Amino acid sequence: MSSVFDSATSMVQEQRRVTDSKEAGTPTEEELSDKIEVVLFKSETCAFCPRAEEVIRETIEDFGPDSFYLNVINVTENPEVAEEYGVFALPTVMIGGVSITGIPEPDMLIKMILGARVASRKKKGESK
Repeated sequence: MSSVFDSATSMVQEQRRVTDSKEAGTPTEEELSDKIEVVLFKSETCAFCPRAEEVIRETIEDFGPDSFYLNVINVTENPEVAEEYGVFALPTVMIGGVSITGIPEPDMLIKMILGARVASRKKKGESK
């Protein structure tokens, strides 16, 4: 049974291949399998987006470099991705299929991260 999260993850993975395919050091599917993906939708004209990105980076740094993959999507350059996800306001953060709009509070990010970790472990348990 396919969930909204699986669909969103698939779209992000495809977008990552499109936007990052020319960048050196792009993580492989295997390298990402144990990481939680944090997706930030932003634009260059968004006044709150730089602060949102700063809060996200500071929060995930506390967990260590091997725990997360931050996927930043510039909706000015990739408006179709924002449309696919139903993102109409910026900044928007998605973790584990859950999204919030605005400058995220670190506590909310941690709750989203923990939820994504639990969902990930449940999914791995189901596939065994």
